[in-house]
Amino acid sequence: MGQGRRRGKRKTIVIVAEGAIDSDLLPISPNYLKDLLSEKLGLDTRITTLGHTQRGGVPCAFDRYLATMQGVEAVKAVLESTADTPSPMIGMRENKIIRIPLVDAVKLVSPPGPPLLS
Repeated sequence: MGQGRRRGKRKTIVIVAEGAIDSDLLPISPNYLKDLLSEKLGLDTRITTLGHTQRGGVPCAFDRYLATMQGVEAVKAVLESTADTPSPMIGMRENKIIRIPLVDAVKLVSPPGPPLLS
């Protein structure tokens, strides 16, 4: 996130899955992340809970392709997981679908110092 800010990018979107939990099986709520981002990183943070009407709209071909490819990767992640597999974050890097441990993704945007989700 710091690199993006230095390049002039001012917006960041964080998506929290319904029922998200941390490594201690405690719920990760949107309010928790909002407070974390506001207090630890000093970001102007807002919460938007998408209802079914906001989730709508007419998808373009790329939207459909991206959703399908990320869905395929999510299913693979579930099928390949074991009890020791960390929760994955599925995203896109250099136009390729990627899967990395969620904790590693959080570290990429966390400031130096003690971990944010401890």
